[in-house]
Order: sequence, then C-alpha cells, then structure tokens
Amino acid sequence: MRAASTTGLQDAGAPPRGPSVRSKLLGLQVLRFVAAFFVVLFHLGVSLQAEFGNRTNIFRNGAVGVDIFFVISGFIIAYTTDPKTGALYFVRRRLMRIVPLYWTLTAGIAVLAMLKPDLLNSTVVNGETLIKSLFFIPFAKANGAVQPILFLGWTLNYEMFFYATYAACLALGQRSPLVPAAIIVLLVAAVSLVKLDYVPWRFYTNPLMLEFVLGIGLYLLYRRSPAIFHGRSLPIFLMFVAAMALRAPLLEIHWLVANGIPAVLLVAAVLPWAPAPTPIVLFMVLLGNVSYSLYLSHPYVLQLAVKLMPDHAGTATQVLLGGAACVLSIALSIVLYFVIERPARLAAPVPKPQ
Repeated sequence: MRAASTTGLQDAGAPPRGPSVRSKLLGLQVLRFVAAFFVVLFHLGVSLQAEFGNRTNIFRNGAVGVDIFFVISGFIIAYTTDPKTGALYFVRRRLMRIVPLYWTLTAGIAVLAMLKPDLLNSTVVNGETLIKSLFFIPFAKANGAVQPILFLGWTLNYEMFFYATYAACLALGQRSPLVPAAIIVLLVAAVSLVKLDYVPWRFYTNPLMLEFVLGIGLYLLYRRSPAIFHGRSLPIFLMFVAAMALRAPLLEIHWLVANGIPAVLLVAAVLPWAPAPTPIVLFMVLLGNVSYSLYLSHPYVLQLAVKLMPDHAGTATQVLLGGAACVLSIALSIVLYFVIERPARLAAPVPKPQ
C-alpha cells in the first residue's frame, strides 16, 4: 500500500460530551466503515496476489480508503473540537481513542515476533523499533518501508502528528482550524526548500498531510454554507464515481489529486444524509464504530485465511474463502471494539462546565 491515517481513524460518532455536544453525522459514521472495508478488500487482493500469483489486484482502488479516512479526520477534528475545553482535554481524548487498541495489538505482534519471527517478513522487533512504534516515531525498516511494528500504524503516525499540531494551536490560543491547516501547508511546502535526509522530516512533509487540510476546508464550507450540500448527494456521488474512473490520467498529474479529490467528493456526498434510526442504520453505525478495530486488525486475519487456503485454489475458491475472511475480520473487530475500544472511550475525560 502506498505511503499516504488514519486512520487512521477518527471517531465521527463520538463528539465531546457535555453542553457543547453537536449532532452526529451518521453519513460520516457509516462512511468510516466503508473506507475501512475498502482497505480490507485492497489487502485481500494483495494477499491473493502474493499467495497465488494473480496478475492484478482487482481491489486496487480500495487503497483510497486511507485517503477517505484522512479527509474525514480533518473534518471531524474541526467539527467536534470545542476550543473552550482546552488543549489538554483534546490530547487526552485523542490518546484514549487511539492508544489502547494500538498498543494492545502492537504488543501482540511483539510477542509473536519472539515466538514465530519467520511469520513477520521484514518486521524486526527490538527495543528501538518497539519504542518508536509505541510512541508514533517514524522509522524505516530494512526494506525501506516507513512503518511501525504494526504496519498499518504508519497512518496513525500521520494522525498523531495532525493531533499534535492541532493541540499546539489550541494551547497557544489559536481557535480557528485554519491555523493548523496553514501550518501543515507551510510544512509540506518547506520540503522543497529544506532537504534533510531524516526519516521523520521526509515523512511529515509528505503531501498526504494535505488531506487533513482538505477535510478542514470541507468543514469550513459545510459550516458556512450547509445548503450547498443538501439535496445534492447524488450528483456529488456521481462526481466521485467519475473521479475514480479517471484515476489513471489523474495519477499522471499527482497521486494527491487522484486520491484526494475522490475522497473529498465522497465525504461531501454523505454529509447531508440524516436517516431514521432503523435497525439497519443502527447496525451500519455500529460498523462505523468498529472501523478502527477493523482497520488495524484485518491484515492478520486475511493473512491467516490465505495461508490456510488450498494450494492452486481457483478464482471461485479464492472469492468464497476471501469473503469468509472479510466477515471474520468484521466479527473480530466487533469483539475488539467492545473489549478494548469502548471501555477506553467511556473512560475518556468529560469537559468541565464553563
């Protein structure tokens, strides 16, 4: 998967509790699951290619799920953050959202490395890589990939840097989301002037950071002119479909254009969606809640399932067993959500009344 948070992944369904609570955006909550499942399909295709020598990854466009996550993250952080609650509250909420599950799964990979190191390919677990992984410090593996022990955590490195930038602005009394957005733009622009052979510098000046800015920009437009979005979900969605169809020529311009534009369009398309809380909608919201667990845990379920497939499995068998692995990944993510994520979320601090 190309170097590009997520999911990182922001909690669209859990704005700050207290008097400043804003309404939930159910469309974004459901889209979080869609984005996570895009990534699941992408990695399923990668695994099947590696195991069975398939010519192409039929799910290669699923990689755009990461870009969707980053745009959602920029939007939601700007949408849910109440500057009155302060930087410390913001940091504690973000840490409680991201760290418990990530640290638990990272510890699991570290234990696996001690017991079965041959299963982890290029992943080397030692004191340095473990500390850097746990504290979101980018480092390069032997194969050149800038990934932590839990390899999808590279997106969390971007997320945590975005949170740190936002928190620093809050601590300095800068309440407008335009300030952290401007800092990120300047940082990405600076890489053309300051050439440093330093992994964190190269990592955090990646243009991918601009997808958080796109999310903030979408939030500002939505806040000031919400009528632009209402009643236009279908045409905006059709624009997303067209942008995905044109990804190949768009890639010749820049990968950020090819992935960022479709991500923004899809997020914009779901913003006006306000369905009644039917059982199906509530189940989709639950899937949105577990999307972070699904995102971080699914590669290991898929890898195990692919390894257990019979040699020379045909297309039909790959599709059938791959689909079963996807369902199993979702089931595991629901368990992880209720065992780890939800208790940590409920333990997160509540803002004091102003």
